[in-house]
Amino acid sequence: MCRVLQASRSGFYQWLHKPLSNRAIEDLRLLELIRTSYAASQGIYGSPRVFLDLLELGETCGVHRVAKIMKTHRIK
Repeated sequence: MCRVLQASRSGFYQWLHKPLSNRAIEDLRLLELIRTSYAASQGIYGSPRVFLDLLELGETCGVHRVAKIMKTHRIK
C-alpha cells in the first residue's frame, strides 16, 4: 500500500499512531480560547481584538493564525 501511495513506511505508521500534527493540536487548544473570548464579547470582536485578548492571557500566536482559525470554524 505504501508503494501505491508513494509514502514511506515510517511516515505511514507515524500517521497511524498520531493522526493529528502538533500544530493541529495547538489549533484546537487555541480554538477553545478563541470561542471563550468571542462569547465574552457577545459576538462583537473580530480576529484583531480576539488576538489582543489572547495576548493578555499570555498566549503566543499571530493575528493571521487567529483569523484563519476563526474563518475555518465560521466564527464571525
